[in-house]
Amino acid sequence: MKRWQNWLQLGNVLILIVTAWLLVDGMPNILRWRAARVAAPVKRPEAFDWVDPAKGLGIINFYAYPGAIAEGETTSVCYGVMNAKAVRIDPPIAELSPSFNRCFEVSPERTTRYTLTTEDAKGRTLSKSFDLIVMPEPALAPSISYFRVRESKVDRGDTVHLLCFATRNATLVGVDPPAFPGSQILQGCFYAVPRKPVTYTLTASGTFGRKVKRQLTVAPSGPVEK
Repeated sequence: MKRWQNWLQLGNVLILIVTAWLLVDGMPNILRWRAARVAAPVKRPEAFDWVDPAKGLGIINFYAYPGAIAEGETTSVCYGVMNAKAVRIDPPIAELSPSFNRCFEVSPERTTRYTLTTEDAKGRTLSKSFDLIVMPEPALAPSISYFRVRESKVDRGDTVHLLCFATRNATLVGVDPPAFPGSQILQGCFYAVPRKPVTYTLTASGTFGRKVKRQLTVAPSGPVEK
C-alpha cells in the first residue's frame, strides 16, 4: 500500500513539472511555431512554376502534330502562353485567346509557316514560328481529260466550232486566246469563229502551282490536225 502511494506521489510531481514547463516555455514556443507556419508562403510545386507572374511573358509551346502531312490531310496546331493579354497566329486560323494549352485543326494546301505572337499588359511581345510541311499527292495533280472540237457548222458563211474540254483536280481553268473568264469549272464548252487558223491553249491549274496544258488549232475549214 505504501509503495502504491509513493508511485502516485511521483506521478503528481511529474504532472506539476510538465505543466510548469508548458506555462513558462513550451506553450509560447508552440504558439510561435504555429504563427510562423501560417505566415509562411505556400510553395507551389515546381511543375507549375511557369504560371508565376514574376517570370513574365512566355510561350510554353507552339507546334503542329503531325508536323508533316500529305496534300488534303488535316493536322493539329497547338499553342500555350503564360502571363499574356492577347495572342494571334499568322496566317489567321481562328479567333484566339490566351491559354496554357489549346489545339485546333488545319488543312493547308501547301507548306505554310505559322507564327505565334503573344503580348502582355505592358505591350511587350514574343513570337515563335514553325513550318508545316505539306507533301504533294500525285493522285491530286491537275489533268486534262480531253480538249477537242465537238461539232462544226456554217452560219451565214462563217464556220462555227464548238470546242469542249474536261479536267480533273483543277482549281482554275482558262484558255488563251481568252474565250471565257478563268473559273473553277471542270468541264465545259465554248464557241470559236476563226477567220484564220487559231491555236487555243487550255490550262488547268491545281495546288502547289502545278499546271497542265493542252493545245487545239482550229481553222475556218475545221480543226487542224498536228
